[in-house]
Amino acid sequence: MNLAGGDLRAALDACRAAHGDAFVFGFGPIRFRWFLDQAGASFVLGPTGSAFANAGAYGFLEPIGGRTALIATDDPEHLRRRRLVQPAFHPQEVARWSELAAERFEPFVARALSEGAGRLLPAVRPIVLELVLDVLLGPAARRRHPRLAADVGRMMAFANQPMLAQLVRVPVPPAPWAAFVAARRRADAAIRSEVRARRRDGDAAASGDVLSVLLARDGDPAGHMSEDELRDQALSLVSAGFDTTTAAIGWTMHLLTEPRLRDEVADELQASTPAEAARAPVAGAVLQESLRLFPPASAILRRARRSLPYGPHALPAGARVGVSTWHLHRDERLWRDPSRAEPARWLDRDGPWAAPRDAFAFLPFGYGGRYCIGAGLARTVVLAFVWAAVRRARWEAGGRPTRPVGTTLAPSDGLPLRWRAV
Repeated sequence: MNLAGGDLRAALDACRAAHGDAFVFGFGPIRFRWFLDQAGASFVLGPTGSAFANAGAYGFLEPIGGRTALIATDDPEHLRRRRLVQPAFHPQEVARWSELAAERFEPFVARALSEGAGRLLPAVRPIVLELVLDVLLGPAARRRHPRLAADVGRMMAFANQPMLAQLVRVPVPPAPWAAFVAARRRADAAIRSEVRARRRDGDAAASGDVLSVLLARDGDPAGHMSEDELRDQALSLVSAGFDTTTAAIGWTMHLLTEPRLRDEVADELQASTPAEAARAPVAGAVLQESLRLFPPASAILRRARRSLPYGPHALPAGARVGVSTWHLHRDERLWRDPSRAEPARWLDRDGPWAAPRDAFAFLPFGYGGRYCIGAGLARTVVLAFVWAAVRRARWEAGGRPTRPVGTTLAPSDGLPLRWRAV
């Protein structure tokens, strides 16, 4: 995330040097009280977490996900909706997704080998988007609404602009906001027509996707969701799921350009199935390191419900608050040689590289009752991609060192790679 095309992480580094681990940075609607260390993360997310709200904190995502999206609401409504969505993310469903994801990624690997080189993220992004749409809405919905994937992609392209640029909402083409509004209108219409058709035809539980799970509760007064709620859950989960997962694939593959790590993972996964890959220790440790070094959601945002003291700082009611997972995951007080990619942190809990046991040291998917409901889906999709790649290919970096950019932390250059067959 950045403010106006600059590097927010570098700005926060400068503020930390001048003011310590807690300070105010930004202006107007993007003015935040930032916390960069474990103590700050515990303050915002731990025992005093009830003093902080999600509502109003993620305003830049509200135009996509709506006012009833999980990320935009607080208890009791958040808890009610989360309980309705949760069964669709059961581990048994996750195992099914791993096979589906591997089927989608194997043709990409074959194409990459035939071409020899290319930028990973632009090529993989539409595959991940279609996969997430199929998991959440079912393959038939995407066939019935062939523009839906492109429209969701356009919506997220707007949300990935610098935060200051998102405040410029000129409704006239070719302004980005005008393109966003047109894409949102079409996506809304597609989701709503899908909901109405399934309710009319009575086949809500037919396909096993997330929307079907939600519609199957229509007969239960406690489980019924309005059309607006269903629209918001569908679009917020799709938009939140595909860009962050694509970024995680990119950073994991970036770490696996190191031959030692790539070969260890290849040896581990060579005789496995996609479902087994989701539980593979070494591959999982490399993914953990990619999430530590390059968390796609590089900040956790909240809004203070009431005035709160924090050491010498006065946190006023309504203040926007940010916990920088980027800085937390690279804090040398918590992590040994934090800039080094070392999977041993996750493989030997008592070894010299062991990751800290503190619950607030590693937060790629958030914490507690707000832990990302799609975390299992994200991990499964990333490891399915790694499984498809390492069994057939070896790759190396194809350009200058990459750097992280964007609201969803992604490689700035799209991650150019050179491919060759095993």
